[in-house]
Amino acid sequence: MANSDDAKPEPLRLTSGCLFATLSALVTALMLLVNGSLVMAVLTALTKNDVPLVSNLKFSQFLLFTIPVVMAIGQWMMIDYVRTRLLHKS
Repeated sequence: MANSDDAKPEPLRLTSGCLFATLSALVTALMLLVNGSLVMAVLTALTKNDVPLVSNLKFSQFLLFTIPVVMAIGQWMMIDYVRTRLLHKS
């Protein structure tokens, strides 16, 4: 007969891992929303000022997709940098 203590899962480890993954996804989604809104506002302003490169629909769509993703990657790199510096200092 197996010991009943062996059959119990470790809920704290599973829950904290799922919580961390969910929070990371939510933070990334929020970053993409804010970054996309910022890029859209800048592209709209540049289009109204007749900037020829941004007036091209395909190029502006490429910028609207690419720049927020690059910004989110940069933001995560900054978050990791600050987090590792704070953990090493304490």
